[in-house]
Amino acid sequence: MSDNINTSGGITRKVVNMNIPEDVTYWISKWRITREQLQHAVDLVGGKEARVADYLRSKGIIRF
Repeated sequence: MSDNINTSGGITRKVVNMNIPEDVTYWISKWRITREQLQHAVDLVGGKEARVADYLRSKGIIRF
């Protein structure tokens, strides 16, 4: 089972999984970024939400 799915079948929001369209949609909507920006961040720092968010903040892409 993927780390991104909890026992109730819902998507957890701790991992950015670029292979799950619903995940990608959630994160680009939440952070108001493009899929390409998200993909670039995940490629550089991995899929953990906190690391992706920290990277995006450090680059001034997101502010929160």
